[in-house]
Amino acid sequence: MSDYFFIRENQPTPIYEVAQEYEEEAFSTRFTYPSAPVPVIATHKPEQEYAIADILLEPEFAISQRLFDSLALKPLYGANWLPLKLLDQGEHDFMMLQLAHEVDVICHEQSIFKRFKRGYISGMKTLVIDPNKIAQTPLYKRLVFRDTSWGFHTFFHKDIVNQIMRHSPTGIEFVPIETFNESWAG
Repeated sequence: MSDYFFIRENQPTPIYEVAQEYEEEAFSTRFTYPSAPVPVIATHKPEQEYAIADILLEPEFAISQRLFDSLALKPLYGANWLPLKLLDQGEHDFMMLQLAHEVDVICHEQSIFKRFKRGYISGMKTLVIDPNKIAQTPLYKRLVFRDTSWGFHTFFHKDIVNQIMRHSPTGIEFVPIETFNESWAG
């Protein structure tokens, strides 16, 4: 079994969007440091009642400030944490991950791609991590990352998953990459 997980939502959640005037700062390919929290609003709400989750996947991976403060995630390699102000059922403070770290870990011989063009994967049926590739990168550089050819999903190491799950957060679940399913993984 691999040491890596993906995340997916496990409760009804609105689609959250960064206020338009802050999009460039929030989705920059370089780290940004806003002077105030970036406002995020609910644009499409579920028809049924819902609670504000501890962890959100939109607009990007974001953790409630309360949960973030109890974790040791700030010093993650290749990561920056952007403060958000979620405006939905009141105001809520969150920290959004800005990740600028990629590692080449996918085994291109054993994985089965929907499409692989110009070095980029645009869909996958079967995901296999190459143990030789992963072993070449020190653990601290592969706790949280995206693959260089498939930047669609963030890989989370079991140490990060265990740290987060000790707090029983709402909103998401971590799924071992072995149970990868193209219907939710793109």
